[in-house]
Amino acid sequence: MLVKLALLLSSSAGLALSLPSSGPQAKKISKRFIAEPRASHVDWNAPRHHGGFLSKRSDVHTEDYFNNPPSLFSLAADSETVKRDAAIAEDLNVASHNNTKRAKPGQWESLDGSCKYHPAPVCWGGKRMDLYYMGQDKTCYHKSRDYGAKEPKQQEWGSWENLGGEMDSAPAVCTRKKENMHVFCKGTDGQAWHRSYWNGWGKWQAMGGKMKHEPAACSWGKDHAAVYVAADDGQCWHRRYDEPKENSGSWKSWESIGGYLSGPPKAVTWGEDHTSVICKGDDGQAWHKKTDPKKPTGWGEWETLGGSLDSTPAACAWPGDDRVDIFVKGSDGACWHKTMKNETVTVKDPVTDKPTVTTMPKWGAWENMGGEMMADTPPDVAVVGDGMEVYITGQDNAVYRKKWADGSWTEDWEKMGGNVETQPSTVTWDDGKVDVYFTGKDSTVKRCF
Repeated sequence: MLVKLALLLSSSAGLALSLPSSGPQAKKISKRFIAEPRASHVDWNAPRHHGGFLSKRSDVHTEDYFNNPPSLFSLAADSETVKRDAAIAEDLNVASHNNTKRAKPGQWESLDGSCKYHPAPVCWGGKRMDLYYMGQDKTCYHKSRDYGAKEPKQQEWGSWENLGGEMDSAPAVCTRKKENMHVFCKGTDGQAWHRSYWNGWGKWQAMGGKMKHEPAACSWGKDHAAVYVAADDGQCWHRRYDEPKENSGSWKSWESIGGYLSGPPKAVTWGEDHTSVICKGDDGQAWHKKTDPKKPTGWGEWETLGGSLDSTPAACAWPGDDRVDIFVKGSDGACWHKTMKNETVTVKDPVTDKPTVTTMPKWGAWENMGGEMMADTPPDVAVVGDGMEVYITGQDNAVYRKKWADGSWTEDWEKMGGNVETQPSTVTWDDGKVDVYFTGKDSTVKRCF
């Protein structure tokens, strides 16, 4: 069956995005979304060889080289990135700094830069915001601001700081606690690289491995963090950091959790002893695996969620609710959504054969949220109190949003404006504020707030 979608676009920010299913404005989509799980051509849970991921290699960078790579070119004479005010004025309605509670249509800010891929924001709590990107020169850039700082200068965005490196992917970043950050990337040598911030920057450290895509980062509690990567042979590998005592942490060895990934994984957590890993499989379906403390390996098995994906999944987890929501760009170009949450069920005790009432996690059906998304741009989602905000990049290079509150979604996609070229990167901060970051068509970093 052909899925019919249409976007009624307007240049005015704040316009709702309507999706007629028929009539002269409906656009035919050549591919349909297949919601039903299908049998895979391979066993995702069968043990496998490490596929060379752990093999020693001679074609990798030294840590000294990675921390001091030769400069490919200078971005600006004063070491700051080039400003593009004319292009920005043409692209967006640039707003002044604002402590708004939620992102609103038309409120945009340019943060300059010369960005490749999408930026990576993080908040370690309160009103502090940090932002990272891979530059056109393959090095990592960082800037920050702190609305709660005593010094007025710190309340504004600082200059871009060059953290060095020789990257081949967008960075991934997570935080365990205040004044702590972990930054990960794929190096041009295919290895995973890591740099941490704790009262100042450490050096880039080689983590080994042989990656195919950008990494994913996840942290639960102040003492734990982990990085997840897809290897050349499609397996998902992760490496965990534990800090049993203050400033005495260490990284564990790489561990394979199997799978046949065709893109980078996504890792989310709702708290201690839980991590959900979601990915697009090489069969086009969504796959999920989560930690299980009762299992010897600490992991449950991979389960297929069906779907026919055209992007890396986005996901969020709800602290205290044992709930995970995933969002994908479907093969029909629309945004699709699926939820896992605990449901009350009656099961028979294996010994007494008596019925017992318990709760078990269960996935709901795929939900078509509509929209017409730009190619190769997955959605992103932010949990805001008891609700969610989902952002997509449309085929017109504008940004669109849907909100979930009180158990239902807003009917139409809300146009947020913008002229961007990448997927959205969302972050929540200061107890409910939402920022969304993109790379613009002029390669500068854009903030929607």
